[in-house]
Amino acid sequence: MGDRANILIIDDEIGPRESLKLILKPHYNVYTAERGTQAVELLDQVPIDLVTVDLKMPGLSGIKILEKMKQRDRDVEAIIITGYGSMDTAIEGLRLGAFDYISKPFDVDQVLDLVRRALERRSAKLKLMQIRSDFLTNVSHELRTPITVVIGFVSLLLNQLMGQLTDQQLKALERVYNNSQELLDLIDNVLWLTSLNAGDLSILVGEDFDVGAMIREIVKKYEKVLGEKRIAVALELPAEGIPVHIDSSKVARIFQNLFHNAIKFTSKGSVTVRAHRSARQRMIELEIVDTGIGIPREHVEAVFQPFRQVDSSPARQYAGLGLGLTVARRLTDFLGGTLQIKSQQGVGTHVILSLPYRSEMQKGETLQRL
Repeated sequence: MGDRANILIIDDEIGPRESLKLILKPHYNVYTAERGTQAVELLDQVPIDLVTVDLKMPGLSGIKILEKMKQRDRDVEAIIITGYGSMDTAIEGLRLGAFDYISKPFDVDQVLDLVRRALERRSAKLKLMQIRSDFLTNVSHELRTPITVVIGFVSLLLNQLMGQLTDQQLKALERVYNNSQELLDLIDNVLWLTSLNAGDLSILVGEDFDVGAMIREIVKKYEKVLGEKRIAVALELPAEGIPVHIDSSKVARIFQNLFHNAIKFTSKGSVTVRAHRSARQRMIELEIVDTGIGIPREHVEAVFQPFRQVDSSPARQYAGLGLGLTVARRLTDFLGGTLQIKSQQGVGTHVILSLPYRSEMQKGETLQRL
């Protein structure tokens, strides 16, 4: 969090707002907002560590602010401001994950103590996240090479380049191959996310490549899974192709994660992929529409958080670390695009990916994004 934590005070009343600012300013970087909309804008601009918020405000309520705040950073701390002994708002805030509450009028020592303890909890969470990230990165690097070797040897056996196999042996090896590929994709997503978090990812631009050809190649990798699940795939791609001049490896990773997700959460029906280029907006647009289980509207933004699934219980039906959509969204932002999800539970999901079809960089040049 740096030497001084960033604190955002949200209150429509100038008295409590300025009082808290005077108390906290000597110790922290303090920002203030009179309205919820102003607070949400600040949350997008400044890495806030702790928010103090009055839940009873006109316009965008404190509850909505807390929800939006947790969607952006579930580990940011919040302290509820209650009005003159009112406990109902305090309890409501605690249910939303707030650290504690403060009653008006303020007690200076109590305010400073609560803020200090809340920031200590956030610091501990961030350290734990870093330890988990480092562990996953190290394990992933160590696992990638042997998994790649296993996939290579199994591929040789499946192609019967080392002798004829029975149908039963082929089925067993196909299962090994598919599960090994699944594990390799998981490992690669961990490594992508680690690079994004570390800020050491570069944009690599080489020759133009055809997005349509990339889509067909990735879809072909899932032919067996699609056949086993009896999912129909429709590709609506322009016959003339979609040549673009951007980082092909990152576009491929984004699309693969999105397509993999569509198949994973679709047990029957179809998956449709559309792509076209808009000369006016200088963007390419990819759409993936599935007839899967869908996502409840209130959970759509949450699925972009790392290690999150709509069903996070140990007995959940769908395995995985919940990194596919996180990596896809982060890489899309990195390339200057947008990623939207429209979904209805029990009906399906519509993913819309927009990316600039030409990088501002020249052929072969790399750009370090920090």
